[in-house]
Parts: sequence; C-alpha cells; structure tokens
Amino acid sequence: MRTRRWILGPVVVLAAGAPALLGAGTAQAATATCSTSVSYTTVSGFTTSIPAAGRDVTCLLARGDSGNAVKALQFSLNECYGAALVRDGIFGAGTQAALRRAQSREGQTADGVYGPRTRDALRWRVAGFACDRVNGPG
Repeated sequence: MRTRRWILGPVVVLAAGAPALLGAGTAQAATATCSTSVSYTTVSGFTTSIPAAGRDVTCLLARGDSGNAVKALQFSLNECYGAALVRDGIFGAGTQAALRRAQSREGQTADGVYGPRTRDALRWRVAGFACDRVNGPG
C-alpha cells in the first residue's frame, strides 16, 4: 500500500500515521550527542578539553545527557563562569541554568542546549592560563 504525504506548513501529515513536525529540530536530530571529551586548541594556541562525539566536536548536549562530555562542560562553566556545579557528569537543572547564564553572557540564545555555536562562544578553561575561546570547525 502506498503512503501519501501532504505538506502543510511545518507539518508533514502521513496518511498511514500521525503528523511529524519538521523544522529546527530536524537538523539537530542529525547531530550526534556529545559522549566524550577531546583535547582541543584554543585561539591563543593553548589546549583545553571540550565535548565531542568520538573525535567530532560538532555535537549536542542537553538536559538528561551524562558522561565525560558533560564533565568537560561543567568544568569550564565552573572555572570560567563561576557556576559552582558539582562536576558529576549529569546534565541536570543546575547545568542547564549555568549554561543559559553563560550563553546569555556571551550574547547567544540562552536555550540551555550546548551545540556548535555555544562551543565557539563559550570560554574554556586552559590549565595555567585562564579561559579562552576555541575556533571549532563549524
């Protein structure tokens, strides 16, 4: 049997199923969730640790995620933005609120979601130096 699709603005209605929303979430869904952290060079040539999906630093973190990628984010939120988070690797309400404050401070949309724009806007802790930005690939 053939499935028919009708496009109605930002919604695709499938004849054989429920409506599926299209839009900004679709592009984000294709981006991997950050699961680890990698050493990365800052704009001043120093090394820091930033979230990654394998070796790919173009990844997302949001409330409910956990692991070393979240720990790397929490470390820099604490050191560069005075967040005072427990570095437990759990992206909960406190990490989300701290990220929103940092995003706002850096002139970004304060949505509490970590992605490529936030990565490049944030300051990252550099051992023995202070905080510096990275130039990511995107």
